[in-house]
Amino acid sequence: MNMKKIRIGVVGLIAVVVLIAFMGMGNADTGVPAVPETQGFTTSTSSNVLGTVTETDSVVWTLTNDPFVLYTWTDALGVDVSGAFSGILPGNIKIAFAQLEAAGGSAVYTIVGPHIYVTQINIPESLLDEPIAADPNPITWRQLMALGQLLDPVNFLGPAISQQGIHDGVLDPYQVQYTASYNDEYTGVSGQQSFTKSMTTSTGNTVAGQSNIDANTLIEFIASDTGRATRAEDLLIDGASQAQDASVLFICPFAGAEPGIVPAFCNIVEAGSTFDTTLTSTVTSADTRFVGIDAAVPVELNYNINSQGITLGDQYSPMVGSVSAYLNVHVQEARNENTLAGSVLARIPGNGEGIIDYSFPSLGDPLKSEDLVYSETSTASGLITKFSKSMSYSSRASAVTPPEEVLIATVET
Repeated sequence: MNMKKIRIGVVGLIAVVVLIAFMGMGNADTGVPAVPETQGFTTSTSSNVLGTVTETDSVVWTLTNDPFVLYTWTDALGVDVSGAFSGILPGNIKIAFAQLEAAGGSAVYTIVGPHIYVTQINIPESLLDEPIAADPNPITWRQLMALGQLLDPVNFLGPAISQQGIHDGVLDPYQVQYTASYNDEYTGVSGQQSFTKSMTTSTGNTVAGQSNIDANTLIEFIASDTGRATRAEDLLIDGASQAQDASVLFICPFAGAEPGIVPAFCNIVEAGSTFDTTLTSTVTSADTRFVGIDAAVPVELNYNINSQGITLGDQYSPMVGSVSAYLNVHVQEARNENTLAGSVLARIPGNGEGIIDYSFPSLGDPLKSEDLVYSETSTASGLITKFSKSMSYSSRASAVTPPEEVLIATVET
């Protein structure tokens, strides 16, 4: 008895080798493109007061891009599609459905003897016109659905097209979703104070040097009697994405691997400051960029604070009280996507019975390859001559080569 191996390509019968390649590590943060209708709003505040000043700013913004379209067909009784796989044992359906699941689809089916009854099947748009894996006389997934409708036109319902927008839980294949927030709470009571602030929010696509959220503040406060000023400012971006097709993310055609993907990521960055004082001159700036159409432009968050005393005439008085600033970062990155792999006993056309080993890249089940947590806080209290802190986060996407889809058959002769 001799054993021989046959390599079967996923599309047609092109011979390929098994290749699960991990091509480098890249910080993913691709940002997310703007929705078709964009908004921009700017506010400017200026006051010089002996008494009380309060300021409250709050922005919470979620934006997603979900290009994943799913076609769903349903049959309550179950359609027997075994005729579509002529010459292949029902066990081979596992290979076909591994191909389906790797692309983000799914199926509900039952095998009874030589029959394969499908009650529901969800096919990604990207797979509709691809040949079904392991079929010796390949038909496409679209043709399979047409066969189902032909076999049971009364009970077979479809297609229904589904596409999700903003949602919790696991993202769809290729989907990226960002949440950004900015909060500022200032209260100055019983004091001579000057408060100046500009706040700009733009939902449009940005390039390097531009920001989607940009806040700049100047506060000068001198307490009268029991006066006091407190402030807490915070800026956050939270981005998460499944693997994305690099060919549609970079304007420059030489920027990414071809074919290539940008691996999955889940990154959270937060920066801000607080103070509690009876005398201060404080300047802060906070900005972030995460909306754009070119992944070569990095996602950024910047925060700066400078607190010190006040000079009146020839007399300088230091800041009195406490001030702190902080940066928190949690980065989670994949190198490449996971694979769906397994084997099944099947009849190989023209070669007898054997084992088919299959391996498909899984876009919906990434492997985490990096987990980075960084936290930094600086605090000063008492008589403060100067407190200054600058913090920046930048992450640029890079593309990698995905694992290949392969089928290897081992046949007894």
